[in-house]
Amino acid sequence: MPPRRAPSAPPGPRVSRRLKGLPPSDEFTLYEARQYIHYMNVNVKKKIKYNLAKREDLGEWAYRVDRRNQRQHFFPGQIILAVHAHPQTVLDRAFNDQDVATTHQSPVAAKMRVMVVLHETFTGLLCLPMYTHQSSTPLPPARWAEMVSISHNLTWQGNTRWAGLPLRMTIHNTQYAHDSFIHLTEPIHVQLESRICDVGYMSGGEYCRLMDLLQYKEDELRNQAFALYGSTYNKHALHSWQPTPGQRLNNTRLQSTMNSFAQMRWTLHG
Repeated sequence: MPPRRAPSAPPGPRVSRRLKGLPPSDEFTLYEARQYIHYMNVNVKKKIKYNLAKREDLGEWAYRVDRRNQRQHFFPGQIILAVHAHPQTVLDRAFNDQDVATTHQSPVAAKMRVMVVLHETFTGLLCLPMYTHQSSTPLPPARWAEMVSISHNLTWQGNTRWAGLPLRMTIHNTQYAHDSFIHLTEPIHVQLESRICDVGYMSGGEYCRLMDLLQYKEDELRNQAFALYGSTYNKHALHSWQPTPGQRLNNTRLQSTMNSFAQMRWTLHG
């Protein structure tokens, strides 16, 4: 019999370049850079993609704005420009469209979007997006019913008669559309670590009117949602209630009725 060989030591764990956070090839690398944006008065830390073979930058891989001096620049009713990202669902976009990226999860599209600030959160700003809707394809009435017109001038009447006359705004730069539509049902959360540009503002009175329209639309949609449970949404009864630490349910008759209602299961799975 041949002599038995001593067992060899197990190989060490293999860690791919991807798991190490490195580019897939030695041809590329990442390096750190810093930038001060004077007109925004913010400091930015970046990671830049670099082609070692060609000795050229390939653009930003990541960036982070120092939010310690970012938060002070924003207020409710302000009009801003920020990144709006969403799943890429437009099938006829060009293959080389620079606003589209492929990820393991989903194709993603992104662009700089004009928005109006509703209020701050702990990590950013809750905003409503603004669109010009200049396409020749007509929108259905139900779509217009979720929007409110907003304008820089006093002559444009807009397309949202249900909301009354258009809201008024002041725009600092003529490159941005002076006539637009605020989507009341598509809130966007903007991180303070992202680049945010000041575009304009609404007066306090116009901001108050926007919040009234938003509340009206939210109440309308909540009424429709509660109706699916065989109940009626009563915002006045709900507003009189306050949450109790350590308690999950408020044990109201409405909550008990909706909790036992089975119509939603039938609708979704019938």
